Amino acid sequence: MHIVIPSGTSVEARKQRIALLFEQVISHNELALADEIFAEDFVWPQFGLRGPEGVRDWVRAFRTAFPDVSDTVQEQVAEGDIVISRVRVVGTQLGPFRGLPPSGRRADFEAIGIDRFRGEQVIERTAQFDMVDLMRQLGHRTLEVPPVHAP
Repeated sequence: MHIVIPSGTSVEARKQRIALLFEQVISHNELALADEIFAEDFVWPQFGLRGPEGVRDWVRAFRTAFPDVSDTVQEQVAEGDIVISRVRVVGTQLGPFRGLPPSGRRADFEAIGIDRFRGEQVIERTAQFDMVDLMRQLGHRTLEVPPVHAP
């Protein structure tokens, strides 16, 4: 399969590049595309990752935990050098995830990615998702907070 990498710095080109991250790099393990999407000085502070190789390391670990993962872009909003994506993530935990053993259970959750560009490449990323809901779906125990009762 030949994958076309959108060129330019338009909002649409940047949104398409981020869609490639989810729908090709993560879902189809097309790790070489990381060099096209991410700058050499890219940082993902949440996970302490740097450069395209850091992205590849993260994808390898995530696909080890969820080898059948499918990321599908649901919605994107972009302005200036920022692209925000809402993504549906579906996968079965067949490997370790964040220190937790494989559960064999399927999860279906949404994540929000915020990517900042310089030119055609991403230089910084953050991602958010409901970890408590994901742990519940996978059957892992979570820290439960007791309900608050009105006085």
